[in-house]
Amino acid sequence: MESFIGRVAVITGAGSGMGRALALRLAAEGCHLSLADLNVDGLAESARQAEAEAARQGHAIRCHQARLDVADAAAFAAFAEATVALHGSVDLLFNNAGVALTGPFERLSPDDFRWLMDINFWGVVNGCRVFLPYLKRSPAAHLVNTSSVFGLISVPTQSAYHAAKFAVKGFTDSLRLELADSKVKVSCVMPGGVKTGI
Repeated sequence: MESFIGRVAVITGAGSGMGRALALRLAAEGCHLSLADLNVDGLAESARQAEAEAARQGHAIRCHQARLDVADAAAFAAFAEATVALHGSVDLLFNNAGVALTGPFERLSPDDFRWLMDINFWGVVNGCRVFLPYLKRSPAAHLVNTSSVFGLISVPTQSAYHAAKFAVKGFTDSLRLELADSKVKVSCVMPGGVKTGI
């Protein structure tokens, strides 16, 4: 993608951390934004900073924001519809929302595992499912799923997190192959330690 000016980017987990940093950078490049997070106060602050950063760089952007639980497939679909209703299209999708859970496996309940998997894995799947039809309409789209270095290596007390992040990597690798002949590029990012509120 040679230029982000006038493009439309969707970012989950945009209320803080990497999601906010991504929103600010894209805004500075003139990209319109559709931001989602459960933390509405953080989300509003991200939108405010993004609009200010865009203005500093001489861009006027549209910045949509919505409270979203990425584990809720129906809510994700409604968010996609609202995004397209406002922006008309989607060119970039960043499935970035995530949570952490630490502890020995024997102390983690099935509900602990479900909670983390619903957000870190199913949230990615939900985002891809509802936005992929719109991305396919873009002349140059890119879908980016956030895994982790913990989707490559394993350490004690991170069994649930590893399970989700390995799953995101495998899912994204397969999706990249399926979409190889389409206009949609697919990437999986594998960050190491990042100082965020996760």
